[in-house]
Amino acid sequence: MKNWKRGRRVRYAGLLTALVVLTAAYPAISEAQQSKVGTTAAEFLTIPVGARPIGMGGAFVAMNDDAYALYWNPASLAMLPQSEILMQHSTWLADMSYDFVGAAFVMGLNGTLGVYANMLNVGEMEVTTDQYQEGTGLKFDSYSLAAALCYSYRFYDRFSIGGSFKYIREAIWNESANGYAIDLGTLLITPIKDIRLGMSISNFGTKMQMSGRDLMFLNDPDTDITGNNPNIPASYETDSWKLPLTMRLGVAGEVIKSGGNRVTIDADWVVPNDNTESLNIGGEYAFREMFMVRGGLKGIRAGRYDGKYKLFEPDNNGGYTFGAGFLFNMRGFRLRADYGFETFDRLGNVQKYSLGIKF
Repeated sequence: MKNWKRGRRVRYAGLLTALVVLTAAYPAISEAQQSKVGTTAAEFLTIPVGARPIGMGGAFVAMNDDAYALYWNPASLAMLPQSEILMQHSTWLADMSYDFVGAAFVMGLNGTLGVYANMLNVGEMEVTTDQYQEGTGLKFDSYSLAAALCYSYRFYDRFSIGGSFKYIREAIWNESANGYAIDLGTLLITPIKDIRLGMSISNFGTKMQMSGRDLMFLNDPDTDITGNNPNIPASYETDSWKLPLTMRLGVAGEVIKSGGNRVTIDADWVVPNDNTESLNIGGEYAFREMFMVRGGLKGIRAGRYDGKYKLFEPDNNGGYTFGAGFLFNMRGFRLRADYGFETFDRLGNVQKYSLGIKF
């Protein structure tokens, strides 16, 4: 009787969480019927994190054994067997750098607590004007930053929920914009060969608006009237922009798990509010959980484009991914190293490197 009542409470909690997530995701679902690229702020939040997830095609919302769930689905954190610290570096498109550092701390029956920060750094650039098109001698920089606090709770051995609260900042020279957002997620391990079902909604939060001293100027409110003060402080008001709200629905499971060999496959349906929906699929082969190879396809949206049948929509940055990883067992902890590679049709390729410590 107690188990039945606990199962009923868990089902109610799962249903309530799913309704909250779907309600928050409704704007993304309704707006994703056409591409709206470039209509949101903080686009760096959509850059996928982790060499392992990248190698698996960016299909990671239903994975339950990796602390990169900090980014993909906070509900998965409660399933981690060990605490973990993660670091990732990559040279992003146009020679920008993209970095991530995070940690997940398993607290037993009290759930799992996590923190992370990710940053896109454009680097220094020359200040140019109409008069000095080769540069004024001054330089400026631009960056985007997010920092988050995450928590995940495991209701019982097969169901967990999680959430994140994040602070977001974007800056260019003397202007900046700040915002706040939450991520929500659920993860269910089904009784059918432990197939996992995951769902997450990311970046549900405030709008962002640029402000700063370079938008301020002195103004004469009425030039037709003599004797006015021409030095009235004024400023330009910039538009405010929504965050890149993204919903992911995923499934993952092991098709082979015997004799020191494991093959995991996963798939995510991705619905953003600033682009068309697409499918990510991927897989991982592991030998004795020490050496892994990975592959996947990201941004699948098959159809006829420019009169030809294509697997990827031309403007959706779909492509192929590959990767590999090693896990070293050491005294008291385990060290992991991962590599991920993803292709972009028009913008070249991106490589990502990750390190992690499980303890």
